[in-house]
Amino acid sequence: MLLGFECQAVLRDCLGQYDYYCFLEDDLILHDPWFFVKLDWFTKQASDLSLLQPNRYEVSAEALTCKTYIDGNLAPHVTAPFQRVQERSQLQGNFLGLPIVFQRALNPHSGCYFLNANQMEHWANQPDFLDRDISFVGSLESAATLGIMKAFRVYKTAPEQASFLEVQHFGNGFLGLIGQQVDLVR
Repeated sequence: MLLGFECQAVLRDCLGQYDYYCFLEDDLILHDPWFFVKLDWFTKQASDLSLLQPNRYEVSAEALTCKTYIDGNLAPHVTAPFQRVQERSQLQGNFLGLPIVFQRALNPHSGCYFLNANQMEHWANQPDFLDRDISFVGSLESAATLGIMKAFRVYKTAPEQASFLEVQHFGNGFLGLIGQQVDLVR
């Protein structure tokens, strides 16, 4: 359950060798060939202290909806001990001539993170780096999200532009909950 922390140690041990340092849970799929171009563009606009997280989604031809983004907002008190979402709460930019809005994430979890070399070095130099703190939801969520939430201003695209940066969650475990344990929100 703490394997994600071991990944952080490997990333730290490889400092200075790569352009990007990435962590992905084993059930995530990247489809966007512009993924790293978008991350680089965002960081150049917002600074290395701002981190853009992708929106996770699932697809199914048999569910009530074909595509659903699965990481909705958490209650503000859940992440308040670790981040100040009021600080630079929204950023706006133009990508390929189109306006895009980024919001501080009330649910920064994506099951992954992608840090450029400067960001990885910054994070590895934080006093709480690799402290194995599991106080955010559980051990898996903490390993994937808590450290970056403490070290960076974490953003996701506004919900109406969620597809700007996204990653597919394999299967349809969350989609299967819609209409049963989770209400369908339109």
